[in-house]
Amino acid sequence: MNILTIDTCDLSVVGVVRHEDGGIALLSREVSKDSRHHAETITPMVNSALEKARITKPDAIIVGRGPGAFTGLRAGLVTARTLAFAWDIPLYGVSSLEAMAFEALDQYEETLAVIDARRKELFTLHARREDGAPFIVCSGPDTIRPADIPHLWKDKDMEAVVVSKPGMYPELDGARVQLCEPEALAHLALTYMCSEEGREIIGTTEPLYLRRPDIAQGVAQPSGDGYLKD
Repeated sequence: MNILTIDTCDLSVVGVVRHEDGGIALLSREVSKDSRHHAETITPMVNSALEKARITKPDAIIVGRGPGAFTGLRAGLVTARTLAFAWDIPLYGVSSLEAMAFEALDQYEETLAVIDARRKELFTLHARREDGAPFIVCSGPDTIRPADIPHLWKDKDMEAVVVSKPGMYPELDGARVQLCEPEALAHLALTYMCSEEGREIIGTTEPLYLRRPDIAQGVAQPSGDGYLKD
């Protein structure tokens, strides 16, 4: 089965993977140069990924639900929904933060996944491995300040912190850079498919918005203090 993956939680990452004999193989991968202009770049990236994978139509699509910036996340989700409808193929959604953490837990027992939320904030999710379960979400997704990272990371002796791009804040120096990769999205979705509860989770492609858009009611939103707003 050939699967198209799309994620726009930060940088746009588009890929094609093949699920065969219980394994996942990466066929192609495209990454945007920056975390903006998703609407203009996502369709050319999909076309390029399919061409490099030498397929014209995938068998399914898996899309990252975020959290992320309002405009970028919407561009990825709308593209995934439109293509799934046009091709008449299944569409599944997973948390981008969960996918990042899920991949990191191949090497670590515990991890904190971090996505740039802009406006001096970060989206985070704390997860760990546990016997008998693919992974356990300990907390999140949350919106925090960069100043809170030392408490979550070093004070709690976190094994690894994975971030969506390098050089975001000094508090994240030493963190491992790890995008929301195609293989991670596919592996997480396929893991969820193994249970009735999991199939319900990936059955939705509603975005994980943790706050209002950067422009709400015609007014630019101020930089946050790192806490969720009502």
